[in-house]
Amino acid sequence: MFKFILLVTSLLFTTSLSADMQEAETLIAQAKCMECHNTEDFKHRPKKVNNFKKLHTSVKSCVYNTKTGWFDDEVMGVTRYLNEKHYHYEATALEKD
Repeated sequence: MFKFILLVTSLLFTTSLSADMQEAETLIAQAKCMECHNTEDFKHRPKKVNNFKKLHTSVKSCVYNTKTGWFDDEVMGVTRYLNEKHYHYEATALEKD
């Protein structure tokens, strides 16, 4: 029974994570982020972005400068997406909120 509950829980988490990633991709496309950025911009740059918190601050800065009007949860979703896809920084308290 425990294994079944564990399996169902992990499937729900994976489905939720997948939906969050798709939503982030949609937000990025709608905001036309790639008009200013290219994949080279998403490489690790120790002097600019070297942890999850700085990545989140960078995303918030883009949102402010482009006036996308994203909500806080959308900013966090895009930050998580970029971290998952490109940066791979360790989870922080900020990310878990």
